[in-house]
Amino acid sequence: MTPVAVVMVVAVVAVTLLWIRLGIRRLRTLLTRRRDSLRLLLNELDDRYDLIPALIAASAGAGVERSRISPVVGARSLAIAMRDQRLDLPERAATENALSAALHELIGVCDGANHWPFIRVARELDTREQRIAGAVRVHNDLAGKLNTQVSRVPTSLFAMLAGVRAVPMFEVPAALAADTATEPSAVENRTDEQTAPEPSDKKSSGTVAA
Repeated sequence: MTPVAVVMVVAVVAVTLLWIRLGIRRLRTLLTRRRDSLRLLLNELDDRYDLIPALIAASAGAGVERSRISPVVGARSLAIAMRDQRLDLPERAATENALSAALHELIGVCDGANHWPFIRVARELDTREQRIAGAVRVHNDLAGKLNTQVSRVPTSLFAMLAGVRAVPMFEVPAALAADTATEPSAVENRTDEQTAPEPSDKKSSGTVAA
């Protein structure tokens, strides 16, 4: 082999190694950003759990019937149970969507109420809902990009070398959505004997498996 050929081979190998290294670095950066976005999302959900007892108390003070409060109590309890069991993100998304729906229904009942404690907490929860929706969009966008990289050639090779795998989205699959569509009445029945929930200790969001 001539010296020129040796130089060309070495150059090709060096460029290939640099290309692989840069590809792996981009994947790991994307994975880190996705983990950070999930941590932020889960913190927002925990903050919502902590605000709901104040809304329930204010609803009772505003004269809202107990039958309208019970779905929120049950949905919150179920969402917290899903979190504590560290279930997959799609299953958690289903319960969080149910909680959002129950909150929207309760707040809608008191729309136009003059009870200031209720108005204050309702506004805080409305802001929290918007932040949660934004955090979900950011997380799912990053997760979608990561999954595309993992499944597409040649970046799938980088993912294999870096040990990076596809990650779950924070969304409800169509099959799971159909199953949970019939559950709200069951949740309400389980909570008929409950009053207001006790505020739960905020748990570290980083413990949820990605």
